[in-house]
Amino acid sequence: MKFGILKTRDKIFILGILAVSIFFTIHALYEKYVCDPEWLTIEENLEYIRRPNSVKQIDLYKAYDYPKTNLVEDTIKIVDKNDIDLIQEVINNRYTRTWNHAIPAWSVRMKLTLYNQKIIEFKISKIDNDTISNMTHLDFSSKHCSATLPSCSETLGTVLENVTSYNGINH
Repeated sequence: MKFGILKTRDKIFILGILAVSIFFTIHALYEKYVCDPEWLTIEENLEYIRRPNSVKQIDLYKAYDYPKTNLVEDTIKIVDKNDIDLIQEVINNRYTRTWNHAIPAWSVRMKLTLYNQKIIEFKISKIDNDTISNMTHLDFSSKHCSATLPSCSETLGTVLENVTSYNGINH
């Protein structure tokens, strides 16, 4: 082989390295300029709801188009102060844990309307076949920016079932 002349497999190898480098550069830039600011906003809103009387209204709505995995079929507005305070307290008492990615018994989207005119939306999934009974996963991630610290609760699912009069039968 003469110096300066590359074989086809060498060219493919160099192109592969270049493609992987470009992919990881784009991914790092996306994380820095899109996901990091998004997560900062989410964390600020979650910190805000630690204040008493910071949640004005809670809306629950379908998480998926197919009905058998939803806690609710139609949007439910929760405006009762006692229900809001209880749900807010349970959300604030969440903890981080490794998700086991079990199949949820039900899921629901929750929208918190705050008194500072901001909104937090996230998905909640009740897991019945987890190693801990009544495990509920709270997923604050967006469609394109995934959660790095999963949030869990052992009481939120039961509270939501009581507030919605869930009877254990999926819609």
